[in-house]
Amino acid sequence: MKAIPYILILSGLVLLLLTACNQTTDSQTGNESALQEAPNALKSNGPVEQQAATASQIPGKTEAARLSSRNLLDNIADNSDLSTFSSLLRKAGVAKNLSGTGPYTVFAPTEDAFLELPDSLRDNLESPQHRELVQQLLNNHIIAGKLTTSDLQDGALLKTVAGHQLKVTKHNDTVQIDNAQMEKPDDMSSNGVLHTINKVLVPQEETAL
Repeated sequence: MKAIPYILILSGLVLLLLTACNQTTDSQTGNESALQEAPNALKSNGPVEQQAATASQIPGKTEAARLSSRNLLDNIADNSDLSTFSSLLRKAGVAKNLSGTGPYTVFAPTEDAFLELPDSLRDNLESPQHRELVQQLLNNHIIAGKLTTSDLQDGALLKTVAGHQLKVTKHNDTVQIDNAQMEKPDDMSSNGVLHTINKVLVPQEETAL
């Protein structure tokens, strides 16, 4: 009969051990579930707002758009192949006209075009005593109004700001202004259009410079 209390005590200990094991297993299972669900904590409960693009991701303006937002004087000055033309415009006091509202059409000679001039004429372009004649020479490259290549008609005569006339010759895709050929036409500016040409348009009376 005394053995019965011992049996009851052992049964109680076994039950306690089983209960402890079950609690440990449930705790581990809960931890495993928490670990498995942890990555989901990084997910937003609502829609994720798209981040704003950085400056490097925003498409920049095209070159044509950049040029068209600036005036003729700035675009001429920004072109290294027109540096002589740009310098003369400023020294002769013609530059301010090309920064105005316009519109103007400018036939701008390249560096090579100026190098083709006779030495005596090219050297005198920088001389203060020939300032008025240089102004006439430069103004002979400027037309009042905006004329793109599609506006220029074969055989047309264009009156320059200097009061001289320039003849247009068109053949297929080639456009000539007097004896100068367009190399880079239709560069749009905010106050007109710029055509790069391969000759300096020298009026007859300016050949004596």
